[in-house]
Amino acid sequence: MKLFSKCLTAGICLSAFMAIPACSSDDKWNDVDGAAPDLTLYSEHEMTEAGRTIKIAGQVTDNDGISTIDLVCKALNLNKRINLIEIYGEPQKTYDLDYSFKIQENETGDDFVIDVIITDIGGRQESRQVKVTMDGDFTAPVFTAAPDKEVTVILKPQTAFNLQFTVEDNRVVDYVEIDIVDITAGEDIPEPVQGFPRTIQGNGSKTFSFSEKLALPNEAATLKATVTAYDKEANEAPHATSISSLITVSELPDLAAIYLADVATAAELNSDVFGVPVAMDHVGPYRYRVRYYNEKAGTEICFLAQKTDFGPICFGPDPSDPDMLGDDPNEVGRIKLDRAGVYYLIDVNTLDRTYQLSTYSVAEAVNPVSHLSYGGNDLNTWWELNDDSAIWWQEWWFGPTDGPNGDNPEKVPHMTQDPSNPNIFIYEDWRLEGGDTMNFTFHNWHSHGWWNFTAWRVDDSSDPSKFMYYGNYIPATSHYASNDDYFNFKYINTDPEEYNFMYPGAGAFNLGSWGDESYRKNFVPDNWAKPTVQRSGTYKLIFDAHTERARLVPQN
Repeated sequence: MKLFSKCLTAGICLSAFMAIPACSSDDKWNDVDGAAPDLTLYSEHEMTEAGRTIKIAGQVTDNDGISTIDLVCKALNLNKRINLIEIYGEPQKTYDLDYSFKIQENETGDDFVIDVIITDIGGRQESRQVKVTMDGDFTAPVFTAAPDKEVTVILKPQTAFNLQFTVEDNRVVDYVEIDIVDITAGEDIPEPVQGFPRTIQGNGSKTFSFSEKLALPNEAATLKATVTAYDKEANEAPHATSISSLITVSELPDLAAIYLADVATAAELNSDVFGVPVAMDHVGPYRYRVRYYNEKAGTEICFLAQKTDFGPICFGPDPSDPDMLGDDPNEVGRIKLDRAGVYYLIDVNTLDRTYQLSTYSVAEAVNPVSHLSYGGNDLNTWWELNDDSAIWWQEWWFGPTDGPNGDNPEKVPHMTQDPSNPNIFIYEDWRLEGGDTMNFTFHNWHSHGWWNFTAWRVDDSSDPSKFMYYGNYIPATSHYASNDDYFNFKYINTDPEEYNFMYPGAGAFNLGSWGDESYRKNFVPDNWAKPTVQRSGTYKLIFDAHTERARLVPQN
């Protein structure tokens, strides 16, 4: 719709107001100079969007005295009169205009004009117009796919790093800057890498994707890559977003972690809040293991040295020898898991490039709460262990909670147990807002608040991969069996070399000491999950108490 057809023009507004009997000078308030008011607006163009608040501000002066200020735009349903005589009991010679107005959430128009009309006690008027356009940009670009904060590039005859990222903006991605420097000698004295920095113009859309194999020096080095995305308001700091990645160029090291990827695209790797891809346990030099529940036959997997992309290192069947693992993401194949409804035990050796698969049933899987009846009265309130008849039993269930909530069980979301696999617990329809930082742990509800009957903690608060059991060792009662089978499975019956590698300095496992929290921290850090949500949406939380892995993914 054209601007003049949406809003009252200044002339129409003035004519309309002239038809209203004007305030005139009387014995109480006399004219001084008989001149029209003077109006200075601090901004005559407000760029905004639906649902946001704009501000109409300026200074008004009149020697005779200001009677009223009218703000009018019919298309925005704005018809505000500020009657200064009613507010102050007398006209004002100077007035600082500062009026906030919220644009309707469902506003679909493009641009509008607000008429600002000043009337003094003699009926004389002055007007200005504020143009309102719905093209405001209040959000910085967001990387929806990007390299990990730390990546490893394997030295080869032609060493290269496949840099891939996708950035989105609520309006338009204007341009992107890529810079790579060599910090081998120390980050305070970086050396430029040939060909950088580079500036790449956007394509005029909200989404910009980049993928290019960048040649790197054919020698061991530590590089720092920085990618900065700008939107059209790039002259303001909030409208640029930077990410950095530390690139280690070397022979294949003993990687601190690798991940099982069961998705096909980088977008899927980055659409989660956490849990995709799946973290593997580092059980020895160059050796990694994971337990994975395969819900559907035909799942295709590979193993990544980074979380957010399939490169630079992706371990999968080598095309020349499918029983061995290659590492080039553009060449390797995928391992197909052909049995549904079972757990796969998967071992990977990145040094000799081998992998092994075996399966076991859901019934054979152990978890620390498998002997409790979910939703039943199995929570032993205060541990009256010597007399079952004295135990105060309460309903036992758990969910992601931000603290003690005994007086409000709704604050501990009640996860649902999967009927086809009792190790798995699900919480659906979790509405999350982009930019928010979460703060929660899996914990049971208790009527008196915090009670560490069953609880879990994470490996890394900001980027959780593992949700490890931190709750009590539960002795057997007439209601349930003990959970010592979990501790046997997790710690006691572990291969000694693997145990010492994973828990150095912990000493032989002592189940009797588990109740001592300082001892427990030898195996499970007391970390709460505190990830940052990148995109607003509705999410689904899936937690497997056997594998001690969870994922929070968009709910379709």
